[in-house]
Order: sequence, then structure tokens, then C-alpha cells
Amino acid sequence: MRLLRIKFRLLTVILLPIFSYSQSFDEIADSIRLTRGIPGIVYAVFTSDTVLAQGVFGYKKYKTKDSMRINDRFNIGLNTAAFTAYIAGKMVENGKIKWTTKLLDIFPEFKKKAFPVYKNLTLSGLLSNQTRVPLYTELDDLSRIPNFEGPTMSAKRRKFTLYMLGQKPNMSNVVSKKISFSVAGYVMAASMLERVGGKKWEGLVNEFINIPLKISIKYGWPNQTDTSAPAGHWSQGGYFHAEEPDTWLRPNPVLYPAHHININLSDYIRFMQENLKGLLGKKAHLTKQTFEYLHYGILDYAMGWNNGTLNDISYSFHEGRSLLFNCRAVILKEKNIGIIVMCNSGDKDGRGAVLNLTRILETYYLNN
Repeated sequence: MRLLRIKFRLLTVILLPIFSYSQSFDEIADSIRLTRGIPGIVYAVFTSDTVLAQGVFGYKKYKTKDSMRINDRFNIGLNTAAFTAYIAGKMVENGKIKWTTKLLDIFPEFKKKAFPVYKNLTLSGLLSNQTRVPLYTELDDLSRIPNFEGPTMSAKRRKFTLYMLGQKPNMSNVVSKKISFSVAGYVMAASMLERVGGKKWEGLVNEFINIPLKISIKYGWPNQTDTSAPAGHWSQGGYFHAEEPDTWLRPNPVLYPAHHININLSDYIRFMQENLKGLLGKKAHLTKQTFEYLHYGILDYAMGWNNGTLNDISYSFHEGRSLLFNCRAVILKEKNIGIIVMCNSGDKDGRGAVLNLTRILETYYLNN
């Protein structure tokens, strides 16, 4: 945690001389976009019930003049974790499952085929990345996943879960003493929720998030289902480019619960405001106790949220890395402030732009 504070302060010292708060946030956001050379970026700052600032800049596709719009959809990558954890929290409240429920108690038929290190995997362990499950966050790892057959997506995720129970464990958490996000672990947790919920994860998203919060969550790259949506971008073959709707880099639907939600800014704000309301003890669809557990229940990384404190302000955040997009979501609890920044570049400059703008917004609202 001390390291997180040091990194935060160092970034603040580096960034504040570059940008002046006499500039509007819109000017700062677009300056960062241009400096970093990314196609488009959007941001929002809000309280539990009010949007304080938001902006959209740039283009949907590199080297075009098709301007980004406020209702455009972005893939939020690993920030999908917060949505899967939210569903888990609701199902725990409904008595369908417990945080301490073991995966092999949900799937007793897998016990004989699981490596001993996986015998005690629990729902909370998988969602907090406190396991030895392999990460599967790199393109090479993802390309080696078998093509699972099955009549339903839930059946395919069960086969994926069984497959992972027979894979060699990831021991980097033991060696480095740091939390490493596991795509595989989140899919395994989602498979547990599917078994006890009686429907696929996408159906649980609809039941517990889309309908009650009146938002629209979709999956994969946005331009795969809507060719007018923003394209994702990355550098391959020595040049930076947009991926077309028929890209070979198609997301694997089995892995959607870990890193492939796409959403527009307004709906993402609504989901984040729901979290803020719950944390502040206001009326929400989950209890304050559950939201506290999701965000702060385990030091450093709880259920889909990194966490820490700075100047006695509790903050929780997550970086939504994906190959073609980047996103960062932040909650400053005692300030009643939420921040979202998204861009349509998965390269280091996309990650850098999102982090730069987020840090500037965080610093301003922490001190005002």
C-alpha cells in the first residue's frame, strides 16, 4: 500500500507542472489525446447523483474525421471484473452462494481431476485474485485456449473450468508478493455463479444489472455489432492501426466475464453511481455492507477493485486493459466522487493517456 501512495504522489509531481487548472478539463483531455497520439478519449466526473463534468474528443477511427460522440461504446477490458463481482454480491445477498463457497463443492464431479493446489478455491479467492490459477492475460495464452464444444455458453465455461483445474499453477504471486489479475480465475468464478443461478453469465448481467439499473451492457469489440461504433487500435506489424469489424482478433465469448464488456459513458456512469450510493449508505440495489466488501473487503485488491487510502480518503479503482481499448474507473469514497476515463487505443500511449487524465482529475478533486 505504501508503494501505491508513493507512485500516486510521484505521478502528481510529474503531471501538475505540465497542465494548469486554469485550463478546462476539456482542454486538458484533448491536449493529452493529441500529445499521446491516440484517436479518441472520453471522461466523466460525477457524484452519486450528479454528473459534474464530462467530455468526448477525437475520432472513432484513426486517420478519419468521424468524430467520437458521447453515446459511443467502449470495450472496458478488465474493468469487467467489477460487474462480475457485483453479480456475485447480489447472489450472495440472495442466499444463492457464499463468498466462502468452494468451487469443487459447486462442481464435485471435478474433484478427481483437479491439481491439489486448486482443492480449496473459493468464490472470494477467485474474485480477489488470491489463488494460483494461471493468468491468461497475454495474447499468446489466449490463443492456446482450446475450442470448447457445448450446447450452451455455460457448458463451455464449465469445460474451461475443468481445463484450468488441470493446468500448472501460477506461482508468481508467491514469489513477487503482488496481486496479479487472472482472466481464468474470473471465468471460473462466473461458472460457479452460472451453476447456482441456473443461467449463463450474460443472463445474470441482464437480470441483476441491465434491467434494474436501466443500462445496456454488450460484449466484445463495439464495431463487431455496430460498424459505426468506435474501432479499437493497437500497433502490430510495425504500425499503429484500427482493427476492422471482421478482425482476426475476435474475443472468445467464454472469457467475457473477465474482460469483454462494452458500454457507453452514460451507462457506465450509472453503474458507478450505484456503487457510490451503496458505499455512502444511500438506497441502492446492494447493501452498504456488500459494497464495502466489494471495494475494501480485502487489502489492496478486493472483489473486482484495487483499493487504498490517501490523506484519509478511501479510494478504489481498476484499470480496464484490453488489446484495443483502455479504461480506468475510480471512486473517492469520502469525497463522493467517481471518475471514468476511456480511450480507443490499447497501446502504451492509450494506457498513458488514460492514466495521465485520471491522475489530474483525482488530484483536483482530492484537493477541492
